[in-house]
Amino acid sequence: MSVLLRVLLALIALLVLAAAVVFLALRPPAPLPVPAQGATLAGVQLVEPGLSRRPNQTLRIAGSRIASIGPASADPGGDYAGMTVLPGLVDMHAHMPPPSGLGSTEHFAFLFLAHGVTSIRHAGDIDGTTLEPIRTAFAEARFPAPRVFGCGPFVDGPEKIWANTRQVLDPAEADEVVDEIAAEYDCLKAYDTLSPEVALAIHRAALVRGLPVIGHVPYGSSFEEAQLDDAQHLMGIASVRGEPAPFPRNLVAWRNVSDQRLAEVVASAAARGMAITPTLVVLDRLAAMEDHAAAAREADALLVPRYYRDLVWAQNPELGPEVYADVRAALERELELIALFHEAGVELHLGTDVLVGFVVPGASLHRELRLFERAGFTPEGALTIATRTNAAYLSDEGLGRLMVGAPADLVVFREDPTRDLAALDTLEAVVSDGRLYTRADIDEQLARHASHHDGFLFDRISVAIIRRVLDRVYEERDGD
Repeated sequence: MSVLLRVLLALIALLVLAAAVVFLALRPPAPLPVPAQGATLAGVQLVEPGLSRRPNQTLRIAGSRIASIGPASADPGGDYAGMTVLPGLVDMHAHMPPPSGLGSTEHFAFLFLAHGVTSIRHAGDIDGTTLEPIRTAFAEARFPAPRVFGCGPFVDGPEKIWANTRQVLDPAEADEVVDEIAAEYDCLKAYDTLSPEVALAIHRAALVRGLPVIGHVPYGSSFEEAQLDDAQHLMGIASVRGEPAPFPRNLVAWRNVSDQRLAEVVASAAARGMAITPTLVVLDRLAAMEDHAAAAREADALLVPRYYRDLVWAQNPELGPEVYADVRAALERELELIALFHEAGVELHLGTDVLVGFVVPGASLHRELRLFERAGFTPEGALTIATRTNAAYLSDEGLGRLMVGAPADLVVFREDPTRDLAALDTLEAVVSDGRLYTRADIDEQLARHASHHDGFLFDRISVAIIRRVLDRVYEERDGD
């Protein structure tokens, strides 16, 4: 064998070895095994927030449903005796990351469950690849995942932001578009540049089909004119008409929102029966990003790989202290508005907009609950929305209830979070679709994910890959 051939074979062997090392470094940890359906929780306190509190009960799960509920024996025993059981938490505004080969889908899905979030409303599939993997995972029990209610593609007007968008320019197209979405999805996500005429046609078509229309107040409409069943992010309030300045610079407008304007918005929502999903945690985490290094060290931020903290959620260097001050001022005004909505009987939902900066799956719904508490809700009042109210708006009968025949989506706490939201940190078990995940199993899987994404090779290689991807995205955007 010639020297040249030997050198060539050695180089090939080194390349194969390097590829194997990279593959092994990037391969995510195996998902937590999906347990069999069925469980018995004996001697527990069943709390349906805002409805009932039943001590010392035994709840039996068969398959994916609650099979029986009744008084426990005098000494029920069992791993969860004396603990508090609530319906699973529901996040009414979440997005999943595109499949990347880095295990993001499985990781995000697990983080929801690890925090007791057993259902999510997937509020728009940004590129057509993000919804189906998690929806299929839940349906086929491929890996631990929450129940998913999906809005599918965005529905927008002449301008679009996301690749997976149905552009509708003529009211005559509304019926066809709504039919397509209603056939596959649970809601329709309306977006920024829909004309008032098209938005009205879409809402009318969706109403006939029983399809909720959620989304943004379009730039060309005021909050009062928006054709939405569930308005997201409190848009259209601080800037009545016209395309606003880019987010978050547009938040300065909240400084000029009068009490009279807030009263008008509340009256309009109440009169139309509109629901509101404010996603307060978005502004809360945006304000935290002023000290980006501190935000990146918080416990929930450390649950995701560094490429999220340092790259995907990078601080915008163009935002100065005055913008962050506007963000904090806007959040305080929004908290006042939430209290007014509540007083007027407007239906509120808890959602988080998972995937935006430092809004971490599951953990951010706990933050949203605490923000509702800042707005004046009791812990039980906030949890009523996060469980029963949110779930009742979705399309699975009995979801969010603790009753025979309801979906077995439950959370078990050592202490009662309806008394004090600090007890959210005492989560002891999660039941999703009748499958019980113990605290020990959850903690072990969290540790496996942390060990993986904090590992030297995964950290360096994944950051390099994501930096390259983001550079390409920015180049394409700047070229448009």
